[in-house]
Amino acid sequence: MAAEKQYDAIIIGAGQAGVPLSRALAGAGWKTALVEREHVGGTCINEGCTPTKTMVASARVAYLAGRGNEYGLRGSTTVSVDMKVVRQRKRDIVDSFRNGSQKRLEATENLSLIFGEASFTGAKSVRVGDDTLTASRAVVINTGTRATRPKPARLG
Repeated sequence: MAAEKQYDAIIIGAGQAGVPLSRALAGAGWKTALVEREHVGGTCINEGCTPTKTMVASARVAYLAGRGNEYGLRGSTTVSVDMKVVRQRKRDIVDSFRNGSQKRLEATENLSLIFGEASFTGAKSVRVGDDTLTASRAVVINTGTRATRPKPARLG
């Protein structure tokens, strides 16, 4: 059954800007809806910065371990990398960041975290699943990015 829900503000996207903005508005007493299609945290936490930096850190440690003799360490400088362990460490860190952020959002007074895809039905209203959300003050779009492969450059 479709429901119409009233808010002061609706923020579409729980990424790097949507999370702090939604908490700030809710903290200021605005009844706020934060709509997220898939995961709290946006591209940086889920697909970009955090996973990349986590795996780069593992590569750096392997590189330095292989140079142990140069640093006065004795013993084997043969290093092998277990990619299953590296990837699991990355997943665990991403999950920790995502889940911590989600729990803080869910505990924020005046804030409703709503999972689903938002589509505009009017200037200040969006549909999420069967529900229509209406904002009296603002709708903010914080939808992030999607990876794409660039087309090859044409020379000449």
